[in-house]
Amino acid sequence: MSEKNLIFTFSGIRGIVGRDLNAEIAKKIAIAFGSWLKGEIKKVIIGRDTRPSGLQIEKGLIEGLVSMGYDIVNVGICPTPVLIHVKNKLKIPAGMIITGSHNPPEWNGIKLLSSNNYLNNEDLKEIRELMEQTDLSLYPKTETVGKVETLNPIPEYLEDLYKHINIKKRKKNKIRVVLDTGAGAGRTVTPRLLKDLGCEVKLINDEIDLNDVFPRGIEPIANNLHDLIMEVWQGKYDIGFAHDSDADRLAIIGEEGIYYSEDIGLALIMEFYLQNLENEIEDVVFVTNLASSLMFEVIAEKY
Repeated sequence: MSEKNLIFTFSGIRGIVGRDLNAEIAKKIAIAFGSWLKGEIKKVIIGRDTRPSGLQIEKGLIEGLVSMGYDIVNVGICPTPVLIHVKNKLKIPAGMIITGSHNPPEWNGIKLLSSNNYLNNEDLKEIRELMEQTDLSLYPKTETVGKVETLNPIPEYLEDLYKHINIKKRKKNKIRVVLDTGAGAGRTVTPRLLKDLGCEVKLINDEIDLNDVFPRGIEPIANNLHDLIMEVWQGKYDIGFAHDSDADRLAIIGEEGIYYSEDIGLALIMEFYLQNLENEIEDVVFVTNLASSLMFEVIAEKY
């Protein structure tokens, strides 16, 4: 077992569980992160996706942070967007999301959040150096300094979300939806959200089997979504949605089983937001990545 093979990128730290990552290495990462953090409020929010290996990583992170005097808010299995929302709303200065994201099941990782949310590559370089210098013998398991509380952020997240949606109007549409959660963290939120919007919802690929095997490939790309595509293509449902393991990705299957890229989902959000602005705002900024298509410029010019 060696942390030398861990991959540090803008999207976090990741590795293969049992080869690069376990509870002990997670503890070292937590101690390094705790040492790197600056600020008077020593508090960190932690959540995870549904990968079974997340439990041992969670244990290591909590042990490391608590031994340094950090208080922990543990939200358990939780989509990444929900955790970020509650972190910012409660003004918690830091967060750790245990997720392999769209990577295969043998992988897991940790997304690190500071007061500015995601860290940059220079931040991660500093944390890696601190991790390599960490001596776990200086942080015994028996010493408990910080405290741990649990929190279910989902009801409040949905309540905040519904402030931006005309629920009564949406319910009239009675859309028929097939939802493929991929047995990920999205199963805790998206089915309830769709039902609250008046949708008829059919869940598929929603359970990990007794051998801890996911029902499909985790990344929501067309090759992994044959079941969902077939359900929509058969004509009994109007649209299909699919998530990855931490539900920060959304794939859309339209009429006749057509797979739409992630750009389409973001473009729809952008159009909806601009259509529903109550007051004119001179400057509205949407952030997209470099690989995004020109459709965003077209929508921006429209408004």
